[in-house]
Amino acid sequence: MQIRQTQKLTQTLSLTPQMKQSLHILQLPLLELKDYLESQLEENLVLECEGLKEASLPLEENIEEHVHPFDWHDFSLRESRTEAQRKNDYRQTLIANPPSLQEYLLKQIRILALDEKDYAIAEFIIGNLDNNGYLNMSLPEVVSQLNKDIAEQEKITKNDADKILQLIHALEPAGVGARSLKECLHIQLKGSNNKNPLAYKIIESYLPDLAKNRIKYIAKKLKAKAEDVLKAKREISALEPKPGRAFSSLTAQTIGSSSIDIVLEKVNGSYQVFVNTRTIPKLKISRHYLNLLKSNTINPEAKKYIKAKIKAALGLAKAVEQRSETIRKIAEVIVTMQKEFLEHDDPQLLKPLTLKNIAKLVDRNESTVSRVVNNKYIDTPHGVYKLDFFFTNAIKTNTGQSISGQSIKHKVLNLIEEENIKKPLKDGQVASILKKEGIPIARRTVAKYRDELKILAWHLRKKKK
Repeated sequence: MQIRQTQKLTQTLSLTPQMKQSLHILQLPLLELKDYLESQLEENLVLECEGLKEASLPLEENIEEHVHPFDWHDFSLRESRTEAQRKNDYRQTLIANPPSLQEYLLKQIRILALDEKDYAIAEFIIGNLDNNGYLNMSLPEVVSQLNKDIAEQEKITKNDADKILQLIHALEPAGVGARSLKECLHIQLKGSNNKNPLAYKIIESYLPDLAKNRIKYIAKKLKAKAEDVLKAKREISALEPKPGRAFSSLTAQTIGSSSIDIVLEKVNGSYQVFVNTRTIPKLKISRHYLNLLKSNTINPEAKKYIKAKIKAALGLAKAVEQRSETIRKIAEVIVTMQKEFLEHDDPQLLKPLTLKNIAKLVDRNESTVSRVVNNKYIDTPHGVYKLDFFFTNAIKTNTGQSISGQSIKHKVLNLIEEENIKKPLKDGQVASILKKEGIPIARRTVAKYRDELKILAWHLRKKKK
């Protein structure tokens, strides 16, 4: 076999720094966007802040430059003092809001100074945690989603994703990023340096028995003393099975205008979508630096530096503007698709809707839509919702019609609310009732919906005589 060297021409998509910045800004919820713009104000000396209204930059500047001797050190110190004061004044105007789980985790991640690739993986995983702090995606799914928008030579591997997931497992709150209850509890035990092997064994194989307080049974199976099993039970009971729920309830209680990305209003009988930009800083290029470029006191090195900073500022403004436009377009399509629900505030009227549906309608890829809907809030006439609330998979009924998962979840809620409290419905009974209505649903799906609705199991709902 003869070995030959050949040339092959292929096309790959490589993201420019500007594209990466745009994608990053698109994914940020409002509070994170504030933090990001604040950091840009500190890093880019030509940026100034005028207040807390809609972001804008003077894009029409046409600068005439003249090259002359110039004392760079002198003006830098003089300008930095005034800029520092302005930026400090801006920071004082920021409203302190309790962070969401995602915001809390991202702040911890930033301290670790990860490279761009690892940070992107961490950001994606954190963005896909549910309200309880669990990751409901497999590592292959994480890898597949992340690799959709990057060049071949930059693609990540399962090992890359696993490394970052293990790092997230070491963050607070303990147990975050777990893919199951067992993993969540194991993470917490290891993090607390608990060396009781019995606790680990019970978590691995006997959690259902522990929930039923079958101490003697567990002791017999593990050939341990009952008092040792009780000790392990106390250790396990002290763990948090849903590490993210404290943040979820806190967010629900404190969500305000400073956290809402989209406002939906009904004007003359039709819905109007407004993207909230009032609480992010109004950016502009410092007149001082624009005047320096026009003056006769600047040398080529200083001019080149200032022009680069201005270019970066304009790129930032464009990315923020594109974020608003993309969010508006996607929100408008969601509102159109779910208009019936918005009119009547009835979850049973929610239509099946997926990222793929929206991506086709707005001519964007699914990952872009995912970035938009993740951790964004919309204020509607009926209250505040997370944007991903409106997305739900379709389930085919026996008559061939499609019904949304949210609608079925609401039916589960109604059935349980109307049950006989002396004989509460088991998950299998709820599934049987829905099947008679033409909705094919498994018992485990009913259990999942019940858990999401924070409804206790049937034996815990039963009213004792």
